[in-house]
Amino acid sequence: MKRNALLLIPVILLTACGNTSKYQVSLKVATPKGAPAIALYKYLGDTDHVEVGDPTNVVGYFTETAGREVLFAPTNAGVAAIKKGSPFKLAATVTFGNFYLVKTGNDTDNELNEGDRVLSFQQNGVAGKLFSAVYGDLDLNINWSNNSGTAKVELLTNTANYDYAFLAEPDVDAALKANNNISEYQNVQTAYKNKFDNNEITQASIFVHNDVDHDTAVEFLNQIEKDVEALLNKPSVIVSETKDLEAEFVTGKIGGTTADIQSLLERDNRLGIGFKKAVTNKDAIDTFMTTLGAGKTSEEIYFNY
Repeated sequence: MKRNALLLIPVILLTACGNTSKYQVSLKVATPKGAPAIALYKYLGDTDHVEVGDPTNVVGYFTETAGREVLFAPTNAGVAAIKKGSPFKLAATVTFGNFYLVKTGNDTDNELNEGDRVLSFQQNGVAGKLFSAVYGDLDLNINWSNNSGTAKVELLTNTANYDYAFLAEPDVDAALKANNNISEYQNVQTAYKNKFDNNEITQASIFVHNDVDHDTAVEFLNQIEKDVEALLNKPSVIVSETKDLEAEFVTGKIGGTTADIQSLLERDNRLGIGFKKAVTNKDAIDTFMTTLGAGKTSEEIYFNY
């Protein structure tokens, strides 16, 4: 698997339609659909090298790599796999939380406290554990949904049953637009920082296989960092860089239309997209792992560059 290769290769589109990317990568990359895939917005059409799929399948590549050389995955899942001997290193974090608490207007004192009826999701997953870490000491009356999407539907269908709901973007935006009585109560990223010594949520990260040539990996990581910076500086690039791809194809990969993603990024980056080298952000990663009930990380699991 070791090799030195030109990583980012511009190619000429043979047609104005279809799903051929004008940019390609030479490494085999896998990422879950949604926010992590947004960091790969320039390469979504490069289906020969970039797989955007089910989170469970991507996490499975930590043990059965199937030739995948770079994985975008939940930070906790990747770290846990490495601790069990998976041949990857933690290189960088690309999503830092997109969670918000909304209120329905049913709570008479408009303050989250004991006994309030709260809808949350993914009880045993990252979202649920984060919710419990931030709000678990309030003795809330919690109802759990499988994921943010089903929680959004439940909230809009049975609004009278809840005082608050914990959702992820873009479901928050959809709920606010669908019901004028629902409004934002709290940015969970801010609440997390306030509770955990100003450390940030390190939700999803990039993991590099040990057999990938170091210089090639660094070139890839540096390019993704530049792409993310360009996106945050000018969110409309997600529209311009994907305009030659079929809209339905792109929406299925990134979890919303490019216009929706642009809007959320323009509004204080409500998707939590970013890029930070993991090795220089160890304190935040350790806090995040501890929050989820895992131990701190060792320096050996980090990709150094």
